[in-house]
Amino acid sequence: MQSSQRDVYIGAYLNGGHWQMVVILPKEHLVVWFCSLHNRPDNYLKGIINSAIKGLDDAPQPKSKAPTRWIVVKCNRQKGTTECGYYVMHWMSTIILRTFRNNWEAYFNDPRPLELERLKALRI
Repeated sequence: MQSSQRDVYIGAYLNGGHWQMVVILPKEHLVVWFCSLHNRPDNYLKGIINSAIKGLDDAPQPKSKAPTRWIVVKCNRQKGTTECGYYVMHWMSTIILRTFRNNWEAYFNDPRPLELERLKALRI
């Protein structure tokens, strides 16, 4: 993050065979967490991301002392046991195609599973 200085990072995280997603906005000291099983982020990952954001030199002065804020959204919840990767792809495409960068809790506040047609489109 130090060398690229991007505003937003989106990453998939594989934890115990389950795909989850993290959106990092380092200049805002904000991390948004997505999990189709509604698991909270593990402390190991939180520690790494918090340390990385804290170590940035180019953060705006008023926020540079602020702790990293984590938002755990109430996103779509998967029905089965194997479609977590498709949910991550769905969230990524939603954020990228709509250049979405705020109101995370309001926008991703639908725990209903994805429609079968959407899952089929993602598979294709």
